[in-house]
Amino acid sequence: MRERRTSAQGRESRELILQTALEVIGRRGFGSTSLRDIAAEVGMTQAGMLHHFGTKENLLVEVLRQRDAATREALAEQDGDEPPSVRVARRNAETPALVHLYTNLQVAASAPDHPARAFFEERQRSVHAVVAADVRARQEVGGMPAGVDADTAATVLLALSDGLQLQQGVDPSIDIAEILAWTWERLSRAD
Repeated sequence: MRERRTSAQGRESRELILQTALEVIGRRGFGSTSLRDIAAEVGMTQAGMLHHFGTKENLLVEVLRQRDAATREALAEQDGDEPPSVRVARRNAETPALVHLYTNLQVAASAPDHPARAFFEERQRSVHAVVAADVRARQEVGGMPAGVDADTAATVLLALSDGLQLQQGVDPSIDIAEILAWTWERLSRAD
């Protein structure tokens, strides 16, 4: 019985750390948040907190996984014809600090041996598949020309989104959702 209780307590601690990290990074910004800040708000030592994740990078990847899961859940509850990538960009605009975390960790993960590399590789495949499926679904109902290659369009839209997120870190006035909506509109009229 003790082992089961310890396991449940470990899961609860892990969830508390992740939720707190999301809140602290969202409030203070990625660049202004240290592990010490998160640990202090959780009421743990840094070592105790890292016991649940192993490394800072693993913790940050799990924060992004949590953000992605919350985004998928929110999108599932929304109706409408607006492309999911545009709706995600609108949602991301509400939490610029988490976008900053994402872009910084993605750049770091471009190193082949970075601990977050596998997360970003899998995320890239998954998101690409969703966007390409959205293009194909629009083609089936006549909302996008059949001549648009769904996989190429998905690659372009993801590259545009990621690039705009980097630019927005320097120029916060960039409206990523509007630029993506404009691009989707142009794709829907392509011949």
